[in-house]
Amino acid sequence: MKKLEIHFENCYGIKKLQHTFDFQKSKVQIVYAPNGAMKSSFAKTLEDISLEQFSKDRIFTERVNHRSVLVDGKEISKDEIFVINRMQEVDFKEASTILANEVLKKEYDKINTKLKDTKREVIKTIQPYIGLKETIIEQTIEAIFKTDFLNIIETRKEEIEAIESPIYSNIIYNEIFNDKANNFLQSKSFNTKIKEYITVYDKLVNENTTFFKKGDFNHNNADNITKSLKDNGFFKAEHKVKIKGKEIADITELETVVKEEKEKVLNNPELTSKFNEIDKALNANNDLRKFRGYIENNQEIIKEFINLDNFKKKLILNYIANNKSEFNVFLKQIEQTKIRRNEISIEAKKEQSDWINVLDIFKNRFTVPFEIKINNQADVILKNEPASLIFTYKDGASSKDLGGTEIKESLSTGEQRVFYLLNIIFQIETKKKTTINQLIIIDDIADSFDYKNKYAIIEYLKDIADEDRFKLIILTHNFDFYKTIKSRFGGKTNYQGNWKSIKNIDGVSLVVGEKKDVFPQLRRDFATCQKSFISCIPFVRNLIEYTVGKENKNYLILTSLLHVKPKYILGNIKNTKEHTLGDVLSIFNKVFDLNETLPDTSIKVFDLAILIAEDIIQKNEAVLDLKAKLCLSIAIRYKTEDFIINKVTDQAFHSNIQKKITGKIIDQYKKELPTNKKEIEIFDRVNLMTAENLHLNSFMYEPLMDLSEDHLRKLYKDVTKL
Repeated sequence: MKKLEIHFENCYGIKKLQHTFDFQKSKVQIVYAPNGAMKSSFAKTLEDISLEQFSKDRIFTERVNHRSVLVDGKEISKDEIFVINRMQEVDFKEASTILANEVLKKEYDKINTKLKDTKREVIKTIQPYIGLKETIIEQTIEAIFKTDFLNIIETRKEEIEAIESPIYSNIIYNEIFNDKANNFLQSKSFNTKIKEYITVYDKLVNENTTFFKKGDFNHNNADNITKSLKDNGFFKAEHKVKIKGKEIADITELETVVKEEKEKVLNNPELTSKFNEIDKALNANNDLRKFRGYIENNQEIIKEFINLDNFKKKLILNYIANNKSEFNVFLKQIEQTKIRRNEISIEAKKEQSDWINVLDIFKNRFTVPFEIKINNQADVILKNEPASLIFTYKDGASSKDLGGTEIKESLSTGEQRVFYLLNIIFQIETKKKTTINQLIIIDDIADSFDYKNKYAIIEYLKDIADEDRFKLIILTHNFDFYKTIKSRFGGKTNYQGNWKSIKNIDGVSLVVGEKKDVFPQLRRDFATCQKSFISCIPFVRNLIEYTVGKENKNYLILTSLLHVKPKYILGNIKNTKEHTLGDVLSIFNKVFDLNETLPDTSIKVFDLAILIAEDIIQKNEAVLDLKAKLCLSIAIRYKTEDFIINKVTDQAFHSNIQKKITGKIIDQYKKELPTNKKEIEIFDRVNLMTAENLHLNSFMYEPLMDLSEDHLRKLYKDVTKL
């Protein structure tokens, strides 16, 4: 893999891109691209090839698409492409922590996601019966059955299927098993009263009713039969039922008979006496008054209190059975995916030694406040379960094992995203074992990491680049990351394999990035390059600020050259338009400890900055380097402030401004001329695009690099027309 020829048209926002990457000059190609330029579109198009999917334009889908990727003149193979997408937030709850290769993991996660979606539907249907928030229903049910929800559905399916007419559908779980009621139900005194109540109840069922019989046919059975006959139109078809010799010909008569039989039991004086004892205990506690009313209206459930665990399970299973269609869909999905889930687990098990190596790499390189271990080693070996992760969080001498949801709540977003690296490292380490050349596309991998882990990523990428068969294209919008990669991965010179993306109306082009660090270049060239001379002003100003302080006269002179300022009598500093190149040259020579000369030191700095800007506009080069952008920004500032100062009537305000000068000058214009909307819109753009770029901290010049050449040129032209 020596040369890679790219030709994309209408691919996810890339109108056109043609470029050749020469890996003979540098195995690592670094592309600096502001957000929205081409990074993710470039990565997505190559990922499409690896997945054998079609590419398209996201917005103008009707446009004809073209993509061609040639390696040494031949079409690239899908197996030669590996795309590492920019970090996504890790959802520790939904994404599985199964340790498997990417293909298996994606399939496993896809199956699990579908199962979870269907499970949510089941939970949603039973939520009204349970009376709890949907978010805690699953864990409540799992605590009752002491197993996970999928296993409950699988192991209890026959019980659920056997429930033809669910009982207790009018009973709300949380009305009975809330904390206060639950504590009362488990008390010893209440348990004694329940046993006495049930003894009487069972006796009455056997002795005082016509057709109830303990253990064989109770009022629940009668209710179920009544409901079933009614729902299925039994009596409408002119059928009859005979109960203990009594013939019943319509549903109303049957319901009356069942009701009378129930009342014989529930209204019996002996049973009423036992209920009153329970009622008295409930009335003694003010917190249980609502529960007491609920029991009074649903006395048939009292006998269930003898075994609370069984009653909880009975309620849940009947709730599920009351929604058979959702249950059947979920059960079918579980059974259909079970074989494949087991197969994936077995395949993943074979990779455990590789994962141990990956965890070692991770532990040795990256810094997070937790240790990651394989949680279920024994189950992996003995039960063919997929390996999963456990996170041990340490705080001094204390430690605690955390699961997925707890990790999400305990760690910062940046720390969570480090987890994403595990999967990437595994895939890369796996690819090291193959004999296939690999083009690795890395899209903003360092985004959202702290500096320590960001540089750990760089070192790991550097190790990858040492593999003979690996070629890297690193895409980033982070200029600091770009500079670091450029210095550590550069080819024979610092600019080989170093690109900057330029987006215009015709498409995207990659041009050679900054060849050298700008600061030494400015120091070296300021006496021979006019753009370097003007560009040095904000940098030298910052050097003086950091080494001497803001009260230094040379600092004040250079500050006045970043604005249009009046004469500062107290400091004997000229107004901005009077400063000459000679004034500034002496400052530069002193700071840089040089003795440079200029052909003409009488030229005004203000005039030179405007001349340079006009020349830049006239040449209309596609790419503007940092020096050109700095010169344009300074000229825009000069022209804007000069225009406003000549327009406002209150000239005294200008002399009193010490900080945020451009913003305050613009505010004065808005105050005096608020109806000049067009000019105000231009000035707001000036303040937005040039404020921080010139003198808050000139060494952090990424915002200026991100400024579009076209936007900067247009702003200069708009200001010039005023």
